[in-house]
Amino acid sequence: MKREIYVLLKGRIGNQLFIYSFAHDLQKKLGDETQIIMDDSEVLSMNWENSLEYYDLQNVRYVHDGSVRKSKAWILKWILLRIALRFTAHSDFNIKIYREKRLRPLLNFFGIMLCENGYMDFHFGKKHKYLLCGYFQSKKYFESANNELRKTFSLKNELNSYPNIDLLRNSNSVCISVKVEHNVGSSLYAVCGKEYWKEAIDYIISKVPNPLFFVCSDNVEYVKENLIDCSKFKVVFQDKSIPVHITLAAMGQCKHFIIGNTSYGWWAQYLSDNPEKITVAPNQWMLVDMPIDIYESHWHLIDVKKYLGDKAL
Repeated sequence: MKREIYVLLKGRIGNQLFIYSFAHDLQKKLGDETQIIMDDSEVLSMNWENSLEYYDLQNVRYVHDGSVRKSKAWILKWILLRIALRFTAHSDFNIKIYREKRLRPLLNFFGIMLCENGYMDFHFGKKHKYLLCGYFQSKKYFESANNELRKTFSLKNELNSYPNIDLLRNSNSVCISVKVEHNVGSSLYAVCGKEYWKEAIDYIISKVPNPLFFVCSDNVEYVKENLIDCSKFKVVFQDKSIPVHITLAAMGQCKHFIIGNTSYGWWAQYLSDNPEKITVAPNQWMLVDMPIDIYESHWHLIDVKKYLGDKAL
């Protein structure tokens, strides 16, 4: 019987890469003939894009309407997952993951991997069908596939015509990744204010001679006007007409990184092969207490708690 991994795709490109990477790592452990069935119906229902379709992913089949999970081969796992999601639902993320851990032995027995946040150690066994549901935002989920994933996501053959790519490759380039949607008014994500970006840039300037800043954002004009005084530095900006998966690969060509609390920025620094890269990040990822396993040991953390007041954790 052919082995299959059914994956419920969530979020936009950064989240999608985490989810696929875990599935791919499991695929390698089970055997390359194992097929990944990628259900992107939730992503499409949000009018977002399935960015995975732009990559050369091996033995991946996409389904867009959720019908496969209701077929005879998958219906039992799907029903069990629906029950588990109801049991684990809670506004407190720590209680939620506690409940997920309590259910882990039972769900693992049926080949179901559920973890919305943080890291959870799963026992895979040698089943023929697996169902994955979660964001899986930890490098621990795919450490055995790091080199292969970097090669797949780096898209180096597609970058030769990217604006300023030679400048990014041949200078002390510093990628600044700013998601304004997170920084302005979000009750969950508004961690990185103007003070954070200034302190992060000052740190980079103290460590990197003659830096070139590559600013990537969902709202470049807002960044210019409210977050970063770009007149003081040598700066190039993201070309918004270019697809996000190509821009992400270009970001990964930079030598150093200043990221906000986003999975998109995380992947940019992950793709860099500079062994001496500096990555600057906030020391608080969310405005709510929740399990996080996204930080890396080499990062330089800026203390944003001193700027957050009563929102600091």
